[in-house]
Amino acid sequence: MAEDKLPTGKIERASKFLKTGLKVGLNYAKHYTKKAFTEVSDEELEKKNAKELFESFASLKGSALKVAQMLSQDSMNLSSNFTEQFQKAQYSVPPMSAPMAIQTFKKSVGESPEKVFDKFNPNAVAAASLGQVHEAWKNGKKLAVKIQYPGVADSIKSDLKLMKPIAKQILKVSAEELEPYINELETKLLEETNYIQEVNNSLEFKNACAELKNIVFPDYYKELCTDRVIVMDWLEGVHMKEFLSKNPTQEQKNQIAQNIWDFYEFQFHKINKINADPHPGNFLFRPDNTVGVIDFGCTKQFSGKVYEDYFGLANYDLYKNPEQVKKVFFDLEIFRPTDTEERINELLELFSALSKTIAKPYQHKTFYFGDQEFLEEINQMGKIAASIGEIRGKKDFLFVNRTFFGIFSLMKELDAHITTQCKYLSFLKYD
Repeated sequence: MAEDKLPTGKIERASKFLKTGLKVGLNYAKHYTKKAFTEVSDEELEKKNAKELFESFASLKGSALKVAQMLSQDSMNLSSNFTEQFQKAQYSVPPMSAPMAIQTFKKSVGESPEKVFDKFNPNAVAAASLGQVHEAWKNGKKLAVKIQYPGVADSIKSDLKLMKPIAKQILKVSAEELEPYINELETKLLEETNYIQEVNNSLEFKNACAELKNIVFPDYYKELCTDRVIVMDWLEGVHMKEFLSKNPTQEQKNQIAQNIWDFYEFQFHKINKINADPHPGNFLFRPDNTVGVIDFGCTKQFSGKVYEDYFGLANYDLYKNPEQVKKVFFDLEIFRPTDTEERINELLELFSALSKTIAKPYQHKTFYFGDQEFLEEINQMGKIAASIGEIRGKKDFLFVNRTFFGIFSLMKELDAHITTQCKYLSFLKYD
């Protein structure tokens, strides 16, 4: 159902966050009171809180819903009860109403969409966290018009401030540890609300990835774009959910998965900049098995020593020298100067195992992402990492790890068996 009004004012949004925080806190209190007298699973509490949070974030849209989207891919710090509920943020988002969309377009562009285009569909065909997409036609061409929800950019700073207490509860970390990651998130979300920047990002990636023949990018009409509206070619294709509902062959699924994997390998290793938002809604699966990429709002430069150290963890020979691993972990801020020797040794074992698990696909010429042993390793490592009650590593990892886990999630959904032999990392040896 379309929405006629979105909570855009700070007081209105603060009230919503406060109510949500109180509900989550009350759920904790009720649960642990009940637990004192009878045996009850923590899973029940997690499911209830996850549902409360998603419903609240969906109604707020903007940065709140964007965070839900990110959390849906964070199997490192959250249980499946949260990630599964937040996966709805990838598809199940109610759009703003047609009159509100037209009003928002006119305010940003200066004219109504009926004057700008030959034909415009006022009802959204897709709705996401920061904006929604409409069909339009001009000079015989079908176009996609992305309109940002009103008030999104203005509410980011206050939203994240209000979200901190809730994040502390569900991630079980201190405010101090959360701070640098919240700052990184704020920076990236503000970038995402600047649609002029997104268009520039899109064109940059389109040019840089021109040699990738199985990845398709739309053309953009910069003269019609503003900081709150994007106009681009309409790319034919379907999102993953619809693609899978048509029962494609495994060969088709593998080809799609290979295209996405190769696209990200090229970004990481060739241009050292990534489209750091690999959730399914940003890809279109096309009849010829090519993949359309339609959102470059969130990008991350990943180069220099941080890149070298991060991908150096894929070298299994490194782990034969614990002192060298410790040095890398200190450089990547996984270890801290205040850590005791005992704590360092505990974390060395945990993060070595975690790093090797994430790098496992790189150790093989081909890899099956539906392998139950691998999926269980990822699941167990995530649970252990979440249980330490700390967020470790450079703030860069917020989006880099999100990207990797997002790709793994896509590969898993496609039950993909693909070529993962990496031609960019010279230390990897294959038989």
